Order: sequence, then structure tokens, then C-alpha cells
Amino acid sequence: MKFVFNRNMFNDLFWHLEKDFNDPNIRFIFAYGGSSASKTYTCTQLEVIRKLTIRENTMILRKYGVDIKDSIYTDFLNVIESFGLQKYFKCQINYIECTLTGAYIRFRGLDDSEKIKGLAGFKRVWLEEISQFDETDLKQIRKRLRGMKGQQIVGLFNPIDEEHWLKVKLFDTYGLIEQPVTTNITAHARNEKGNFVVYKVTYLNNYFIVGKWKNGKQIGGFVDQHTIDDFEKDKVDDYAYYQIYALGNWGKIRTGGEFWKDFNTNIHVGKTKFDPTQPIHLSFDENLLPYITCEVWQIQNGKPRQIDEICLPDPQNRVAHVCRTFRERYSASNVHGLVITGDRTSLKDNSTKEKGQNFFTEIMAELAMYRPVLRLPNINPSVADSGDFVNAIYRGAVPNLDILIDEKCVKSIHDYQYTLEDNNRGVLKKMIRIKATGQSYQEFGHCTDAKRYFLTMAFNTEYNTFLRRHEVNRPLTAPQRVRNNSF
Repeated sequence: MKFVFNRNMFNDLFWHLEKDFNDPNIRFIFAYGGSSASKTYTCTQLEVIRKLTIRENTMILRKYGVDIKDSIYTDFLNVIESFGLQKYFKCQINYIECTLTGAYIRFRGLDDSEKIKGLAGFKRVWLEEISQFDETDLKQIRKRLRGMKGQQIVGLFNPIDEEHWLKVKLFDTYGLIEQPVTTNITAHARNEKGNFVVYKVTYLNNYFIVGKWKNGKQIGGFVDQHTIDDFEKDKVDDYAYYQIYALGNWGKIRTGGEFWKDFNTNIHVGKTKFDPTQPIHLSFDENLLPYITCEVWQIQNGKPRQIDEICLPDPQNRVAHVCRTFRERYSASNVHGLVITGDRTSLKDNSTKEKGQNFFTEIMAELAMYRPVLRLPNINPSVADSGDFVNAIYRGAVPNLDILIDEKCVKSIHDYQYTLEDNNRGVLKKMIRIKATGQSYQEFGHCTDAKRYFLTMAFNTEYNTFLRRHEVNRPLTAPQRVRNNSF
């Protein structure tokens, strides 16, 4: 039996996926980007059509089974109906079978990765909203999807978290190489080995949102002006939301309760340069997990600039490793002075070291060739007050001061975005437990603390003036500035 479909029913992503589904060398196929990009619907169209002529089975997973019926399963029913193929498919809850070939699609929730067994009979595992899954889930699927040539793993998602394991452990480590874009998709990449392909699409690639045009005339698709207008409104009202859900860029959605309420990546993150004529300020927060924290700051033209970070995870989460990394990046001959600051409580004697030795004495010894100066407050600044002070700088309420974080400081930026406020205007200490070791650690707030230590110390005059005023929202009058850049 031969089936003929009108090409205008499909977006260009369909033709890319069709080619990749037939390539036995490709193991991973990912499509991500903005909402209304028709990622799921396009993949659903392809799966339905293939089942008509090819006897291959597909397992479709969502992280939580409760989400299946009213989402991906319903999409399949709608596609089958739109194609007029109801008589060729037997549809039950969480199970669809093609009566022509016997090929079937099974839907399942993956509440526990240990539940997935016996994937050998499936040609393809499709992880819908893969960003909701854990890294261990994918590891289990990779191990259990075996026994058949050309088995593939498909993942669809919106990139809401730039520090998500998908980006850090897959996209950033698989050596993806951008490919020329020859059709209406935003971006296309694959690794050198050719077994990992990625497509990025947005609503602008969806002919059923923006229409299909040629020589200024609409030749197909549908123009959904309401959806277009809604995205344009987000562009004005909530640019971070627009970046993620319209343009499909990695980012983080503000959910409320953030400690850094006035931090805006569109304004406060960019490119900086190391100025060898100015001192470097290293601000530390003494912790081992999730990494040892060292921020690299300079005061350039009187303004704070975070030019770098050295946030090393286990097994390099020790002072010696941090200092060695600093020495490798910044030659002593090019550094015009070095100031060390951080948490004053780290001056306490360490029982694992000789008497009189502590966190800071070790740093000073490791960086002795820079002739560093240790500058710590008499007491640590109040978390609430110092947070208010830095937020005031972010929103432009402190004259002549603004903050810029270099875009390569990804762990710091992530921390600034995800650190939450507790009921006392302090940092919410959300703890993470490592099952394998039983260790617990504070997930966010370490880079936040390092930033507070530096800014309240280096701009102590402004900070004290701020505290005396007691009104965070009123712009400050410009104080006489005393810079802690001197030696």
C-alpha cells in the first residue's frame, strides 16, 4: 500500500529527522529551542508515517507518567486524525499499534531509571522534555538500548538552564561542530564521529506560526499573528523569557525569591579584559563542595569587574589546585599587585594544619611570588545588608558604580541566578546529599558570598554610606571614594 502526503504539511525539521532516522550510524538525535517550534509535533508526524511501512517499535518516555495522556499521547492521536489514518492504528491508553505492520509505540513514565528494562526490542527511545530527566536516567537508557543495529535515542526540550547536565555533560563535551544551514532551521550541529546530531528550532522555523513564503507571497502554512504578537510582547516585557522560549537560547527563568533581585544577565554579563596595570582581587569562600570558590576581580576605571573565576570541583577542590590554576593564567610578571579577601572565619586555626596555619596562610604561601596583601573585614558583612548594597549597585542606585561579570564566569553567573533568599533576607541554604558518599553540601550561595566579601571590602566607603542611609531604594549621593587598590 502506498501513501502520499502533501509536502506543505511538514516543516523543514521533518526532512532532517527523516534522513537521520534512516542513518544507522547516528545514536543521538536532539532537537531543542523555543516553544511553538513544532519539535514534538514534527517528530510525531515522522513516527506515525514510519509505522505505516516499517516494522520498528518506539518507546516514548516522560519523566512523570501523569504527563503522558494529556501531552505526547494526545499529539499522536491528533496527527493520526489529521492524516485520516484512524483505520490503520489501534490506539489504547499509552499504546498505539499500526495494524498494517504490527509496529507499535509505547508510552511510559520514568519515575525511577531502574524501572526501564528490556529496551532491546525497541528501535528508538524518545525522551520527551528530556531536560526534566536526570543524567543517570540517560545512562541507564544508553546501557539498556542494545541488541539491534541502528538503535537511537531522541531528546526534545527547551533549554531553560544553561548549567543543565544536557549542556555541560553532552553538548559541551561531545565536540559538536556547527553545520551549514541549508533549510529553514535555526542551527544544526553534529560531532566529528557523526553519531550525535543536534537541531535548534524556534517559532520562526514553524510554517504554521509564521507561514511559508516565496518571493513575498505566502505559499503555505499559516500565520498565527496572536502567537507572534505574544512573543514580541515578551521581547519588551521579559527579555530573559523571550531569549529562552522565543529564541531557544540557554538561560534561566526568574521564578521569584531570588537573592540577587536586580541581577540581569542581559545588562550585567559581558566581555571583560584583564588590565595588567591594576591589582587583582581574589575573593574566596572556603568550601570543598560543589567546588572550592575563588573569584577574580579588578577595579577598572573605578568600577568592579569580575574578569575570571576558579571554581574547581573534586578532586581538584583544594587551595593548592586553585593557586596553581591562578599562576598558570596570570603570570606574576604581569600582575600589578594582588589582594586576597574572603570569609573572615577562615582565619581560624585548621586542625589538619600546623598551629597558626589556616586557609588564608596557605593561600598566601602558595601565591607568595605575587607579594599578596590580605585584606579582611573586622567582622563579616551582614548577608542581608550586603545583599541589599550589591542589588542597589545592580539597579543603578549607587552613583558611578556598575558591575560587569565576564561571560566565561559560568559557575558564578549560575550561582547568581539560582541563589534564593530565605525568610530573613539571607541566603537560602538548600542542601544536596551525595548518595554514594553520604556527604551534604550547600548547592548555591558560595559565589554569592565571595562577591559580597569583595564588594563590601573594596567599596567599603560606599557600603558604610549605604548602611547609614537605611533606605535601599533611594539613590545615594556620591561619596568620596577610598579605593582599596593601594599597596
